Amino acid sequence: MQYVIRRSVNIIDFVGISSVKEKPLLVAIFPTISNWYLFGTAIFGAVLVSFLAQLKFYLPGNPVPVTLQGFGVLVLGGVLGWKWGLVSVLFYFISGLVGLPVFANENQGNLFINLDISEVVKGYNYVFMGVTGGYLLGFIVATVFIGFIIQSGWNRGATIWSMLLGSFLIYVPALIWLTVFDFGWPAEGELFTSAVYPFIPGDLLKVVLASMLISAAYSYLDRRK
Repeated sequence: MQYVIRRSVNIIDFVGISSVKEKPLLVAIFPTISNWYLFGTAIFGAVLVSFLAQLKFYLPGNPVPVTLQGFGVLVLGGVLGWKWGLVSVLFYFISGLVGLPVFANENQGNLFINLDISEVVKGYNYVFMGVTGGYLLGFIVATVFIGFIIQSGWNRGATIWSMLLGSFLIYVPALIWLTVFDFGWPAEGELFTSAVYPFIPGDLLKVVLASMLISAAYSYLDRRK
């Protein structure tokens, strides 16, 4: 297993970015942490996002739930960095794709209840045939982006800007998704008023909370030096 983890990290490094200036926050706090524990933390992060996805409510007439999973995604990038954050969010995404109940919808599939291919089909359909597919892809983009720019120096006082830009990036694939595919929602001419504007207040709160958490961790790290 350790060999598999090490090879996976090397592959990600090969296709990744070498210009980052700092180690991931978690590694900076625990310098001797091994790839094995980092992998375990990445899986725990995916589980945490899964739990936060269940804390949800729906706005009237809007099929996209308001959840806390966006907060989890911001924290993943800030704590794990771009590389391990990517491992974590991909594990989350793939888990839902194959039918595990990690997303914020009861129609996503549940392999814990039925060990049946139909549950996998439900997971696939929820990701690729539903209105939330673009937002889910945006989680991947945001996690990698936040991890990268925080490791590149946009931390401490600049953390809130990292989180704000990362949160904005979630909407980019979401809007493209809803523009390319016809789900019957949002109505013509209501793309931004239905798919973006209603979520901005909650997202700003998540940005503030995530940036406070990451900034506090960096303050602790600086005091320890």
